[in-house]
Amino acid sequence: MKYSNELKVGGTLLVAALIFVLGVRYFEDLPLFKPTYDLNVVFDNAGGLIAGNVVRVNGVTIGSVSNVAISEETGKVEVAFHVRNTIPVTEGTYATIGGFDALGVVRMDLVLGPPTAPLIPENGYIEGRTGADVIGKVTARAPELLGQVDSVLVGLNRMLRTTTELVDNPGSDLRLTLAAMNGSVQALETILVQERDRVGRVMKHVESLTQDMDMAVGEDGERVAALMDGLDTTLSEVDATLADVRTMSSELTVVLTSLNNGEGTLGLMLKDPGLYHRMDSTLASLNSLLTDFQQDPGRYLKEMRIIDLF
Repeated sequence: MKYSNELKVGGTLLVAALIFVLGVRYFEDLPLFKPTYDLNVVFDNAGGLIAGNVVRVNGVTIGSVSNVAISEETGKVEVAFHVRNTIPVTEGTYATIGGFDALGVVRMDLVLGPPTAPLIPENGYIEGRTGADVIGKVTARAPELLGQVDSVLVGLNRMLRTTTELVDNPGSDLRLTLAAMNGSVQALETILVQERDRVGRVMKHVESLTQDMDMAVGEDGERVAALMDGLDTTLSEVDATLADVRTMSSELTVVLTSLNNGEGTLGLMLKDPGLYHRMDSTLASLNSLLTDFQQDPGRYLKEMRIIDLF
């Protein structure tokens, strides 16, 4: 009986230890029954990294930090961590520390090397690089940012002071402008109140006119349709006439082009001034001959016999 109780206690402690180990591995997102891959990295600054922080690759948790300690020899931070043994940590892999230390959200990110490179051996070291410290950059630029904010506040204060002085001064342009706008608004309101009845009557007339137009269109709908058909026919005829005019214009353009290029008799006359002068001289001679013939026809008929004439 005594040994039975001891066995129960031992079994309970063993099961509790097993559950604890499995629970730790589960919360560290590690395989429960598969071995892990232990590695080391050296940083100049841990940035709030502690044991238990996750290790990620491309945003996926693949392991956790085992230990963070300062090397007595170099004074740098040595970090031991383990990842799944299925992750190919090859040469060229480096680690950075990310997150927000003020909120306790710190992690270690791995950037894997080329898949074809040799694997880093168990308990080997990878390169540690300094990540982007957003909070540190903001802190470093805090004096400059505060100076800019201060200058903006000074300018805003000066503008508010000037505006207050303009509003308080009865003779300022701003006060006069506001008073004029106030008077205009009041005058417009008075006009609207006085003309409210007239505006109502105008709107009633407009509504009545619209109703009359609707009734007219409804009663003479066929007449309006016939009128529209006639208008459409007229427009079609106008389009045909315009097409004929365009054709005539094109032909006239061709004729004028031919004349301008000196083609044909008229073109030659236009392009050859000598031809014009010769024709003018010929016509003048012919006119002189006809004049002489009319004055003295016997001169031309005395040598001709009647049989030759008839």
